[in-house]
Amino acid sequence: MKTLIAIILALGVGFAAAYVVVSKQKDALLEQFKAQQTQPQTNPTPAPVEKVIMAAVSASAEESPQDILNDLLNAKLGTGSERNTGLRMIVFKLESLAQRGRAAVPAIRAFLGRNVDVEYGEQSNANNQTDAGGSTNQLNNNNGFGGGPGGPGGRGGRGGRFRRIQNLQTDWVVPPSLRLGLVGTLKEIGGPEGEKALAEMLSSTGRGVEIAYLARVLEEIVPGKYRDAAIAAAKELLMSPPSIDNPNRLDDLSRAYLFGVLEFFHDTSFAVNAQQMLVGTDGRLDMDAMSYLSEVLKDQSASALYQAYENPNLTNQFDKMSLGREVLNYVGQNSQANALFAETLNNTDLDSRAKAFIVAQLAGGGFGPFSSPSPTDPQVINSRINLLNQLLSQPAYASDETMVQAINATVNALQNGTSVNMRQFFGGGRGGRGFGGGGGPGSGPPPGE
Repeated sequence: MKTLIAIILALGVGFAAAYVVVSKQKDALLEQFKAQQTQPQTNPTPAPVEKVIMAAVSASAEESPQDILNDLLNAKLGTGSERNTGLRMIVFKLESLAQRGRAAVPAIRAFLGRNVDVEYGEQSNANNQTDAGGSTNQLNNNNGFGGGPGGPGGRGGRGGRFRRIQNLQTDWVVPPSLRLGLVGTLKEIGGPEGEKALAEMLSSTGRGVEIAYLARVLEEIVPGKYRDAAIAAAKELLMSPPSIDNPNRLDDLSRAYLFGVLEFFHDTSFAVNAQQMLVGTDGRLDMDAMSYLSEVLKDQSASALYQAYENPNLTNQFDKMSLGREVLNYVGQNSQANALFAETLNNTDLDSRAKAFIVAQLAGGGFGPFSSPSPTDPQVINSRINLLNQLLSQPAYASDETMVQAINATVNALQNGTSVNMRQFFGGGRGGRGFGGGGGPGSGPPPGE
């Protein structure tokens, strides 16, 4: 027991001694720290590094608007990766010009007055400058415009349908040409100065595509203010088109764009002139004029279109078929359209399948040049149903199984707001007269062939 007590006491003394030693060490360290705080520092803490933030200045920051325009005019796009680099430079320069704001407008106006341009299509040589009339050595890839001779906007298409001004893209990444790019720049600058420059360009340009874009942009900025000016400019170029030495694809579509301006503003003042243009001296149909008349006059265009259909100078069968198809869109609305419908069905050169195809199109549907809109006006729908029921009362049609099926299917489709499934009448073969040679308006291959 005594031994245990002695051990406990020894441990207690040891802990006490250790505590005294540690306490003394802590006191000594505390006194040392206080002394250091009162003494002058021989090694002061380094001063914080001063951060200097400098604004990044681009190489073109000191360029004047005229310098930027000169760079854009003399740009060489090249091919391949070099072309991509050149296009990025063009985008950068145009944006730099827009950032100059109103200060850039005088230089832009002066440049536009020089009547020069640069097309940003694929280049075939180093010189890609053109005059503002479109004279150029290069084909333009249209930057999403599409169309051309034989395609939408050319002889084989309907430019007015594909060149709707309200659908034109004005906020492009790379513009089709320098002058059109400057239209976007002036729009971005805005204000009275930008508007005035755009209006001046509208009154002076000789290119249909520029009138179309200017009309669209100005209508966005100040709706209605330049409507009459745009219409007057479009009509002037349609009546007196400028001579262009080497037109590019934008110029090939000029008439489509100009008629598109008239359609955009729903202007009917050019209808008489367009009617006279329907059949050209070459005996071909002006698709743009036809589209314009159909768009602005609706069923009232049927008489003018029917006269062109009967024009002996219209020699191309595809053109004649396109006109007839357009007139037949107004069956149930126009007496001459009804007369052409009856005349077509009485055409002995057409077999039952071709006639069934024409009947079925009264409910809408079809494809390409053989397509027709589905009627929505109850009066038109009822008129077409009555017309078809009258056909069933005629022995020539009542005894023709194909015609009976087509008439009944079309009546049902009109009543239900659907289109007719053409395949039930045509199967997989073509056959019959009129499918290859355009024996009458609307004759053509059934869908899917």
